[in-house]
Amino acid sequence: MNVDELRELSSADLTERLDEVNEEFFNLRFQNATGQLENFAQIKLVKREIARINTIVHERELGIEIEPKPVKESKAKPKKERSRKAKADKDDKPDKGEKADKAVKAEKADDNKAEKADKADDDAGED
Repeated sequence: MNVDELRELSSADLTERLDEVNEEFFNLRFQNATGQLENFAQIKLVKREIARINTIVHERELGIEIEPKPVKESKAKPKKERSRKAKADKDDKPDKGEKADKAVKAEKADDNKAEKADKADDDAGED
């Protein structure tokens, strides 16, 4: 049973369900001890159901009301379409190759300026 179904049960029904699940848990542990258990994951599922029931009982004792979660229609989100302006901006931007070419050219220009400055300093020092 899922949580919403358990929350709909009365306190007496929850106590009865808890007894049933505890008995099932005992039987699974017994089968495991004797080597007859084939589905080990069943133990984990039964433990979780016991914990769920105990949680709901405790919430009711404390007077905590939990509202059921709303049902979601679909988990998939629709894709956003880019606006015309965003598409135009993307088309106007240079690609990575062009950016790299510009960076290399700028670096070469800086190197040439530095070499010319060094040459000028050397020529001035010779006089």
